[in-house]
Amino acid sequence: MAKKKPSEKSSKKKVPKKTDIASVEKETIERVNRTISSIEEFLAKWEASKIKPDVMLPQVERIREFREALEKWEKKAVKGQTKKNEKARLKRLHDFVTICRTYS
Repeated sequence: MAKKKPSEKSSKKKVPKKTDIASVEKETIERVNRTISSIEEFLAKWEASKIKPDVMLPQVERIREFREALEKWEKKAVKGQTKKNEKARLKRLHDFVTICRTYS
């Protein structure tokens, strides 16, 4: 039986198959930007909600910390994007992975 090809309109984003570090970093910055926007939407809804279960407070606080870490990383990455230092780019991407692992 042949495997089905994924639909073009699939909402799930694929991991970019790029080998140059600058392209991977650019794609990562774009994804981080979208993630920050989604987190901010969630936090706005949380703040507007009349019912805030106490059991969710630690998770919401962790999401806030995650957003702050992503914002700090994004700011550094955007600043450093203009420089052509591959070693620094790799370090930033490694820092991004560390942030994701810390808050997962």
